[in-house]
Amino acid sequence: MQNQYQKDAWPQGDPLDRALSASLRAPALPTGFHEALRTAIEREIGQGILVRRSALESDHLQRLAELRAGYVRVRRHMLALALAVAFTVGASATVAIPWLATAIGSDVATLAMWFATAIGIGIGAIASFQKFGFHSDFANL
Repeated sequence: MQNQYQKDAWPQGDPLDRALSASLRAPALPTGFHEALRTAIEREIGQGILVRRSALESDHLQRLAELRAGYVRVRRHMLALALAVAFTVGASATVAIPWLATAIGSDVATLAMWFATAIGIGIGAIASFQKFGFHSDFANL
């Protein structure tokens, strides 16, 4: 339902608006007002662009510094992970190879070769999954 108060209700406009415009006259603008206003707007727009550009450049530099810091942090974590994995593999080989040699009845050199082969095949499989885009849980190790 339409509002009952509409501007079209009074052909000459709202009576209150007419009375106010008849009693209150707008003051005359000073000379050069429009030109000064236009100049102020252009100056504000120009400064606004410079301020925004400066803010965007500083934000870009800050994000770039955070990205580089994150990259260095990831490299440190990968180095620590590689050292931990190497230590774990060495420790497990030290324990597993003599135990397997007595359990299977084979010599340590043959078991070490098979152990290294299995690790190499595992690393190759993970690298192949990552290279060819296969998405699996093993590719994220």
